[in-house]
Amino acid sequence: MSDYSDDEVVSRARRRGRRPRDGDGEPHRVVEQDPAKREAQARDLIYRALGLRDHSRAELRTKLARRGFDEELAERMLDKFVAAGLIDDAAFAERWVQSRHRFSGRGRRALAQELRNKGVGDEAASAALDTVSREDERARAAELVDRKLARVHVPQERADRDKLTQRLVGMLGRRGYHPSLALSVVLDAIGERSEAADG
Repeated sequence: MSDYSDDEVVSRARRRGRRPRDGDGEPHRVVEQDPAKREAQARDLIYRALGLRDHSRAELRTKLARRGFDEELAERMLDKFVAAGLIDDAAFAERWVQSRHRFSGRGRRALAQELRNKGVGDEAASAALDTVSREDERARAAELVDRKLARVHVPQERADRDKLTQRLVGMLGRRGYHPSLALSVVLDAIGERSEAADG
């Protein structure tokens, strides 16, 4: 946290020829006192944020609060963006789940936590998570395990095989897969590779 006041932060940044920035790396702005200008600033901030990536309503509310916009103005502006269809938590949650599951290999548990962290409500989060079926989740977990096993030799010794199993189950657990699903997928994959080696 800076030891300087808002005015000092802006003044020091201008003397250095830089745009003043706040604690999270975005340009620092002294919120205008004029209501029309204040509303325009809030609208611009929301447009810029949405231009970079999808955001939930709660994420945008937090951004506005960090810039010093009062709650009444923030909610009024967010309502306008919702009414225009530019903020839609249900659509945001669905896109988030599909992207994170497909490209980052996240399981439903991790996805649920990520949506909670982004302030998505239970109903929208549940509907989004339902777009990833149990079969989808198992298939994605199997892909992750197969990718790991392609780079290692499945040991014949029971103790070494158990260690490998634990490592792979741990990997899936960190990505948000339920322990029972993770263990089932890992045992199946190791069993298949052992059979192929024996055959």
